[in-house]
Amino acid sequence: MTTDELVVECKKGLNIAVDNTELDGILKQKIIAVKSFLKNGGVSEEVMATDDAIGVIVVGVTDLWELKAGEVKFSPVFFTLATQLASG
Repeated sequence: MTTDELVVECKKGLNIAVDNTELDGILKQKIIAVKSFLKNGGVSEEVMATDDAIGVIVVGVTDLWELKAGEVKFSPVFFTLATQLASG
């Protein structure tokens, strides 16, 4: 799935209108950060392209969407799902 397709999925997950493009840049940054986290955590590129990974990426982006200044925190469910993806 392309980054632009992931943006659409994240908009759906965040209840943002799909045709609203003003937040696309921010969403792309967060998608890149989540995918990097997953890749560095052992998730292969092959697994990253699956439907299961799409859901995990959306959860991770949703977690990052709610960040406050100076805070970095993924939810426990994101860590659980990421671990499952990495272990296959």
